[in-house]
Amino acid sequence: MAYTTLSDIDKIYRSQVQNKSAIKHSTSEKRIGWIKTLLRRINSEEKAIEKALYQDFHKSGIETIITEVLSVQMELKHIAKHLKSWMKDKRVGRSLMMPNVNGYLHYEPKGNALIITPWNYPFQLPIVHLASAIAAGNTVILKLSEFSPYSNQLISKIISDLFPKDHIAVVEGAVEETTHLLGLKFDHIHFTGSPKVGKIVMEAASKNLTDITLELGGKSPAVIDKNVNLKQVVKNLIWAKFVNAGQTCIAPDYILAHRHQKHQIEELFRKELEEAFGSDPLNSPDYARIINESQFERLKEGLESAKNLGAVIISGGRLDAKLNYIEPTVITNVAATNPLMTDEIFGPILPIVYYSQNQEAIDFINSKEKPLALYIFSKDSNFSKHIIRHTSAGSTCINDAMIQIMHPNLPFGGINNSGIGQSMGKFGFKSFSHERAVADVKIMPVSSMFWFPYTEKTNKMIQWIRRLF
Repeated sequence: MAYTTLSDIDKIYRSQVQNKSAIKHSTSEKRIGWIKTLLRRINSEEKAIEKALYQDFHKSGIETIITEVLSVQMELKHIAKHLKSWMKDKRVGRSLMMPNVNGYLHYEPKGNALIITPWNYPFQLPIVHLASAIAAGNTVILKLSEFSPYSNQLISKIISDLFPKDHIAVVEGAVEETTHLLGLKFDHIHFTGSPKVGKIVMEAASKNLTDITLELGGKSPAVIDKNVNLKQVVKNLIWAKFVNAGQTCIAPDYILAHRHQKHQIEELFRKELEEAFGSDPLNSPDYARIINESQFERLKEGLESAKNLGAVIISGGRLDAKLNYIEPTVITNVAATNPLMTDEIFGPILPIVYYSQNQEAIDFINSKEKPLALYIFSKDSNFSKHIIRHTSAGSTCINDAMIQIMHPNLPFGGINNSGIGQSMGKFGFKSFSHERAVADVKIMPVSSMFWFPYTEKTNKMIQWIRRLF
């Protein structure tokens, strides 16, 4: 598919700036109608979505439904059900000092929004964030990743069929087109990708003091307590790590297991991986591929470097460059300086680090940047609470993995290096909205207590307020 020309980008941008006032004043009924229309079209395109994802990186039909289609359908239904309530002004409590003031929050669109999405979930991520922007009443330029052409082609067709370009428009391109977009003045930018590129986006946004949401990543740990159903935990981690061939921002990036579990956990990974994908995962219909040669080479170099520095492969390790295939791989004894332990892996390689004392595991987590997700497996609630209190992460899931993003009433987002701001559901609506404070004064101005000239009466009023509070 041809990239969008810079002149066409400018034309789309100008039309959306001119149209954002009209979209801002759209009713809840109108916005819900847009969401429902989008949902109906997605429902009718399920087979086409499955085909596009398979063409982009060999993703199975069932996995596409679970991770791409179902999550979108659930999100759109949730928005349609609750949007009218979200849009209503929200009253806040009264103040003793201001009994005659009605305070409330008014939700208004931020205006013209830019959404930049990655390749790893090329259908789900563009659509769920677009839905939040539509719900909040913004115009949107949706910049898709150049690495998922088949998914892009389908999304572009759906959006162009349903929305005029002065409301929603898809832009195709790479670095030049993205850089051009970032040079324009938007009211909000939503970016999903790596911390490295996130810093570039944030710097560009700062030039216009543009509000921003960053969904980044990091090394999300999975901490396993001593007393757990280890087989259940291993099966859980295999799904969470190797769905989408590990190309998931909230996938477990490494495991922290108790040292006495070493033999058992390694045996379980070997057994359960064969149970999941067969003796040769290359032939499994359920296992995806690495998106492109560049990502394959990055992962290959990290794995080879780890082995050269003494890492031990517990299971997997086979590669096929022609197919961008990396076998589900579990590895241990990885050097602390190896990229597999310093950078987000974002692929089907899972290191195990062993600890003896709980504090050792906590110190290991805290020695790295704050992760997007942290997983805890334990039957002891005190253990889980202790890990939570002494670490920091964008989200935490206890005794499961990756399901927190599917909870309709929880926000999704990182902290510091793993992201800024929140998305999904009501939090996505608020991310694309300005929460405007309104103080509606009745009968008599509060400020009349302090009018010039200042007198002893003014001083007494100040003392009264101090006693009141």
